[in-house]
Amino acid sequence: MSSLVSIFHSALTVSQATIYWAHIGRVIYAATNEQLATLTGPGNKENFTMKWHTRDILLDQQKDVEIIGPVEGMDKIVVEESDLYWSKTRQ
Repeated sequence: MSSLVSIFHSALTVSQATIYWAHIGRVIYAATNEQLATLTGPGNKENFTMKWHTRDILLDQQKDVEIIGPVEGMDKIVVEESDLYWSKTRQ
């Protein structure tokens, strides 16, 4: 089974379709969409994150995709590292 490791839970819808059709059976993510939204700041034009979750979009499809996350402890590391970029874009 192939796995995909993602930093945030907010894989783009296009990415989710790719995950599905490429037969990737497992997605592992470190931090949540909510953590990303808090990190980027409200209305940030650099962050086009949708409020849809990978788990919700891939739920009950014909192919099973295991969604694991957020990974406890890794979320804080990812947020701290990502803040190096996002802190420069916040209003």
